[in-house]
Amino acid sequence: MDAVEARELVERCLPRFASAGLPPLTAQSIAEVKAKSIASLWAGMGSVFRLSITCHDHPPLSIIAKRVELPAVCDSIGDQRKKDSYDVEGAFYSRGHAEQLIAAGAVVPFPLHVEPRRGSGVTICMTEVEGHSSLPGAYRAFLSWLAKLHATYWGARADEACNPTGRHGGLQRQGCYWHLDTRPEEHQRMSSGGWMGRLKLAARAIDARLKQDPMQSVCHGDAKGANIVYATGRAGEVVPLVYDFQYCGKAAVAKDLAYFFNVEAGHDDEAALLAHYHTTLAKLLIAQGDTPPSLDALNTALELALCDWRRFCEIGLGGWGDAAANRRVQKVLDRLDGGEALATEEAYMEAMRAAFPV
Repeated sequence: MDAVEARELVERCLPRFASAGLPPLTAQSIAEVKAKSIASLWAGMGSVFRLSITCHDHPPLSIIAKRVELPAVCDSIGDQRKKDSYDVEGAFYSRGHAEQLIAAGAVVPFPLHVEPRRGSGVTICMTEVEGHSSLPGAYRAFLSWLAKLHATYWGARADEACNPTGRHGGLQRQGCYWHLDTRPEEHQRMSSGGWMGRLKLAARAIDARLKQDPMQSVCHGDAKGANIVYATGRAGEVVPLVYDFQYCGKAAVAKDLAYFFNVEAGHDDEAALLAHYHTTLAKLLIAQGDTPPSLDALNTALELALCDWRRFCEIGLGGWGDAAANRRVQKVLDRLDGGEALATEEAYMEAMRAAFPV
């Protein structure tokens, strides 16, 4: 992106500056705009740029432009998944979802401008979030953020948010990037022996049970440290600033939790962190007239969601292992099959209905 193009892009963002809390600049007040690539997108599908703005009468500032270059034709499940994810992120910023979360106290980048690109692609301009990779109390703070996200889209609100043609829709019909329907190749490559073979046979039953789980909302879908920075609020509180909404969509809320605990928070104080999330979520749901789930129900869904996550990452992440998490998976499998593989996927469906009824 050259300087001329960068300046033109900034000028198209200017009408939203005041709403975003940025100085209300005019085109005439801008002296120079420089673009610097700060990240490449998956599969070479574009870049993230920092647009540094030098002004005549204001201190310098910067915004972020995510420029997505999509293939005209996707010839693999993976490429189609990535293409769809960028369409979803464009919808997240252009259809009011970011503003809705900010209003709920869940801080995300404020959208400044979203435009389709010639051919196939999108450019998303947003405010830059700055902070630390971690602060004391970061995990609890992020789980409060997740509770705000999940409460905002609880129940039927998630279906509205995922309507592809709705004014305030456009999010993933199935949130989270590892869901079974989009990962058939990884599922097929799972070993057929041992506990992994049992999980392979049980995968569709676990997926179906999570789709039926009563605790449905919009999940972030990639809730890890690489997509979060932390700042300190006015009262000294830890404030998570969260970005990357490509896989944001409807799912059982436990999927965000299982992913975050296994990928980011490890096993340190998981019970206390889950209780904190549950207390925060319950208060938010009661305040908006919804019935909160029990902690027991959330715990059950979390174990199933962990099985779903491990089903993907043991293969999809190159065999990345976690012995403690895998022992938890085996306990769930034991409840389904008593420690010996059942004959068919259908048999696991029946066992799931008996052991983990909705």
